Amino acid sequence: MFKPEDLFKIVSVEDFDVHNGRIAAVCYENQPVARILNGLGDGWLDSSEKINLGELFAESVRWSPEGQLLIEADRGGAERRSIYLYENGSLTPLLADGYDNVEYTPSPNGKLAAFASNRQSETMHLYLHESQSIRKISLGNLPVEGFVWSPDSRFIVFSQGIYDNDLWVHDTKTGLTAKLLALHSSEQHVYEEGWGVGGLLVASNHADRYQVGVITYEQIRAVCEGADTLSDPRHIHWLTQADWDVVGAAWHHRELVYVENIDGDHTLRVGKNRVLDGGVIGGLKVSGDTIYFTRSTYDRDYELYVVDSSLRVNRLTDSLGNIEAVFTEPKHIEYVNGDLKIHALLYESKGDRAAVYIHGGPDYQSMNSFNPTIQLLVQKGFSVIAPNYRGSTGYGRVFNHLNDGDLGGGDLQDVIQAKKVLKSKRVAVLGASYGGYLTMMCVTKFPDEWCSAVAIVPFVNWFTEKKHEREVLKQYDELKMGSDEQLLRDRSPIYNVDKIRAPLLLLAGENDPRCPAEETIQVVEKLRGMSVKAEYKVYSGEGHSFAKKENWVDSIKRTVDFLDANCT
Repeated sequence: MFKPEDLFKIVSVEDFDVHNGRIAAVCYENQPVARILNGLGDGWLDSSEKINLGELFAESVRWSPEGQLLIEADRGGAERRSIYLYENGSLTPLLADGYDNVEYTPSPNGKLAAFASNRQSETMHLYLHESQSIRKISLGNLPVEGFVWSPDSRFIVFSQGIYDNDLWVHDTKTGLTAKLLALHSSEQHVYEEGWGVGGLLVASNHADRYQVGVITYEQIRAVCEGADTLSDPRHIHWLTQADWDVVGAAWHHRELVYVENIDGDHTLRVGKNRVLDGGVIGGLKVSGDTIYFTRSTYDRDYELYVVDSSLRVNRLTDSLGNIEAVFTEPKHIEYVNGDLKIHALLYESKGDRAAVYIHGGPDYQSMNSFNPTIQLLVQKGFSVIAPNYRGSTGYGRVFNHLNDGDLGGGDLQDVIQAKKVLKSKRVAVLGASYGGYLTMMCVTKFPDEWCSAVAIVPFVNWFTEKKHEREVLKQYDELKMGSDEQLLRDRSPIYNVDKIRAPLLLLAGENDPRCPAEETIQVVEKLRGMSVKAEYKVYSGEGHSFAKKENWVDSIKRTVDFLDANCT
């Protein structure tokens, strides 16, 4: 049987990079740490080199062109990330100035580096770093979401916007920044491993589902030299016509490697070959003849995999070690709410209790990856449904926008309908982040439906949330939800706390910049003197997710024990 204490034994791979066969990774141990992997397979962890970051939480690793290791790390979950250089056993700060500095990427020739930062407060801009000089190269006031260098180090192509993302290009030779690709009312993105012999791979959902196309080097250079912005899909050579979103892509010599997200289960394809089905794949990279990626399934946490030149798949790391347990595989189901079809994952148990597990985001999706909270609930006799309510990703651009201006409205109704699918008299509700918000909407708008509830890092008050959340979320919420005071009040659970009937557990992170702990405390203060059973915990030195393993395990154990005890 799987036990909460087993979570301490799990070591997942959260991020990685490869350079000339050398692999660096972020591994989730007692906290997220950076390692250089010297051996793989059995004993992979013991043979690796652990890099001492002290109390810092490692978030990403990247090799420089010269083979130096760059580590992105945060302190206390505050999302003020710094960049460190690790070489010959020594750790040197490159950018540790109190701002949020992410995706630090040297140019292929090693002369410059690009990174995203909130150092001008209003959003995440793109900057160039050269010696002691830092220069902003993105324009306007919208956030940058991903960028990539051209192989000759001349161009940086980056995505900028919220939902209506365009691609821009900066020419380091002339200092010009120009709009490269703008397709009407849709999102365009680039891939980290996007440059190859055919040009630059780009992603677009202009036709509803994300597909992969190619922009040539000549097209990019022409725009920088005065040609018009590419504004017609016919300007792009499209490589995929998948029925579902393509969520990752890279060049493997002259073939396209890509990942298709089929209802929350990923399929890896190399050219016309279907190489691997199921689970969730991330971090797609190519080094020489080898394809690398991370993958999680319902019964394994994120691990490092490779595909060799013969298209054989091998797992290089082991997340579960000597844990012996049987896990429950979810079923893909659909249900109807009004005229809308909702997809969900259903984990069935032999018990007569049930729970609705609400994912966060809302731009996210419940997928077939390892979820210890759900697995432990199933062992306790809860059948669990994880609905992909309107506004979720994975089902096209139109579906993703069905909750625009209506957060806590139609999506809440989709969650309530998910409860009816369970056909149980005792149903709990739980979720984190936006899922925590919808959990609070459930217990305030539909107070008699639940045997108990757990809201993890929730927000509960649109007015205070929009005031105190970090800058990019202020921009997102203004666009997504607007500023109609009557609507914001109606969709703020804090104004209906007196209606709560279900036992409630709230969990928060002390330094959370997304859903500040103050949101949780508002509920706690309102519940004082009421007869509702309520418990809460604010984890010291944590942010929007709980990075210290002891706190992560404690949060899961508290969640499962609370629902178990109060849904008798």
